[in-house]
Amino acid sequence: MSEHKLLILDDDELTGETIRNVAEYAGMSVQVTTTAKDFFVSLQAWQPSHIALDLIMPDMDGVEVLGALGEQQITAKIIITSGVGHQVLQAAARSAAAHGLNIVGILPKPFNPKAFRELIDLPPPNLMDLLDGQQLQARSNEPAITSDDVSQAIKNREITLAYQPKVSCTSGALMGFEVLARWHHAEYGFIAPDVFIAIAEQKNLIDDLTLLVFEQALPWFNQFCLQQRQNPVTAQTSQLLCSINISALSLPNINLFNQIEELCHLHNVKLHSIMLELTETGAMDDPVASLDILTRLRMKGFQLSIDDFGTGFSSMLQLVRMPFSEVKVDKSFVMTAQQSRESRLVIQAIIELAHSLDMKVIAEGIEDYATLQYLQQQGCDKAQGYFIGRPLPADQIDQWLQQRKLALEQQRLKALESINIMDTPAEQRFDRITRLAKRMFDVPVALITFLDDERQWFKSKIGLDVSETPREYAFCNYTIEQENSFIVNDATIDPRFSDNPLVTDPPNIQFYAGYPFKAPSGERLGAICLIDQKPRYMSERDSRLLRELAKMIEDEIATNQLLCEDHLTGLLNRKGFEFRASHILQMCRSQNYEASLIYFDLDNFKQINDLHGHQAGDNALLQFSQLLSSTFRDSDLIGRIGGDEFVVLMVNQNDTDQSVILQRLSSTVATYNESIPSDIDLLYSFGITTTKSLSDYDLQQLYTLADEALYSNKRNGQQLNMAININSQPS
Repeated sequence: MSEHKLLILDDDELTGETIRNVAEYAGMSVQVTTTAKDFFVSLQAWQPSHIALDLIMPDMDGVEVLGALGEQQITAKIIITSGVGHQVLQAAARSAAAHGLNIVGILPKPFNPKAFRELIDLPPPNLMDLLDGQQLQARSNEPAITSDDVSQAIKNREITLAYQPKVSCTSGALMGFEVLARWHHAEYGFIAPDVFIAIAEQKNLIDDLTLLVFEQALPWFNQFCLQQRQNPVTAQTSQLLCSINISALSLPNINLFNQIEELCHLHNVKLHSIMLELTETGAMDDPVASLDILTRLRMKGFQLSIDDFGTGFSSMLQLVRMPFSEVKVDKSFVMTAQQSRESRLVIQAIIELAHSLDMKVIAEGIEDYATLQYLQQQGCDKAQGYFIGRPLPADQIDQWLQQRKLALEQQRLKALESINIMDTPAEQRFDRITRLAKRMFDVPVALITFLDDERQWFKSKIGLDVSETPREYAFCNYTIEQENSFIVNDATIDPRFSDNPLVTDPPNIQFYAGYPFKAPSGERLGAICLIDQKPRYMSERDSRLLRELAKMIEDEIATNQLLCEDHLTGLLNRKGFEFRASHILQMCRSQNYEASLIYFDLDNFKQINDLHGHQAGDNALLQFSQLLSSTFRDSDLIGRIGGDEFVVLMVNQNDTDQSVILQRLSSTVATYNESIPSDIDLLYSFGITTTKSLSDYDLQQLYTLADEALYSNKRNGQQLNMAININSQPS
């Protein structure tokens, strides 16, 4: 049968001819039929490789045609077209797939010829697993495998394993492997897993098969984890997981799990490193019994994943009751996410539900970068599929790791290049974060570093004279390999760093703490770093605070600075101030830091404008902004949010700090006024609000309170040279 023959069934001749033209241009042979009768005649006589089928037909509708194709076990790739609406098309496609048909896509009318060309080349969504590029045997050609064959294969250890990688959806870091059973029969060749596993389940061999899988997987997994721990870069990466499928028939056999537990102890594998994967339908066959058994397994320490989620019909209540630690989104939704709105809605709902139940989410069947990006955007935790890595024999995993590391690094460097930040001048928006870090952690050195292929470069630095170092010496080279913080309490006794020139020579690093920050597309670009010349320790609270600062850097990278800056004063405009202040306040709430908002208003701005013109008014605004910048701390956030309105956000300060700074501002402004004509003096009022007495708050609330305080002060005649009780909240 030719691989390039398209048979079209569409009663609209114009549509049929349009499809014909597109297909012939792509190099296909094409026949067009307008009735079901003619279609089936051509089908038998011509045996096409592809079928384009309209759902709405006068003599026999498309669903009937699809049913007949299923009965005939047609293997051609099928594209469903219609103008009935996307949801109906999706339902028809699912129905056809249930009949065993090879549905490669749907095409709503009117359609784009480009979309049709792409569908012609799409792999079928129900494509069976591949191993080493060899397609598994189709059911129609299955050999006569018997239970004795399967029993002997288990006894003789002919069943081998392949390992499919799982990675973090956001960072790409390796999270573990799914273990898959493989059987290469001496006579029949490669036997599909669903063939021999089904026989094992039917003939009471499934527990023996499961034990064989564990006996092979556990020593390999232990050795692999040991190698990773010995790697100085990956030594502190997230705990790897070994995922192994468990048949629903095995659930009642608690002795099996006792044996598995003994095997884990024998091979020095922690139980919490084992993820037992159960299908949704299997787990829900007997929910009461399953709840008891699964609870006992979790109590032992095993992790539990509900596989193929979304394909069963379990109630939401049952899912909530089950002690799963992970939900696996079925590949039927993942592989159609780019074409199907319904699939996207299902994925979004599963992720939201799982996260609300404190479960992680993994998506399987990822075959392209666009799908991975979509899942990243939705907050999916882990990724699995051919785009990440095929199931591999154990001896090919090291090669895959090297290739993936190179690919991720190239992707990271491309993302770094796209933001165009290397070797750019210092910017207040980044310097403000390092100053804040230095103040909050009381360290001599705070840095924002970016890593290219050869060096780490400091976009912002406090306490360090140099602007870059070779990447081979960079502590941040380790940080960007982590999901979370990377901490070195004392580098002088750490074998990874004790002979590092940055430790033995200036700046003589002893303590280092870093947290990676990412590009909008998810690649880790660099780190925010804290350095000290003496040993230190970081609490969990400190790590969370460092994470918040890294998030602020990510927001700055994603933000267009030109849209956030006041062109006259160079301060933040309202948009820029509110964007940054909201994140700072979020950090203050989570870390229990106090903050103060000071609202300033120039009292005589209108008078200056009216008497001396707008240029004089602009100069007054510029001078006052400069006086604010020179008076307040480097870590304070200053913005011009209106014509003559300015705000300052202070963090980690006390009442004395505020009083001293405001008195200094008063003196500075008074000195400035002595040098200019009195009719253009800078006269201002201010109001303060603090978060001290507020259990919950947001920026708008602080705006309101500070504004009320300002106008209360104005009404009371309190201006620049008058003392104000900065601790009082307006009534």
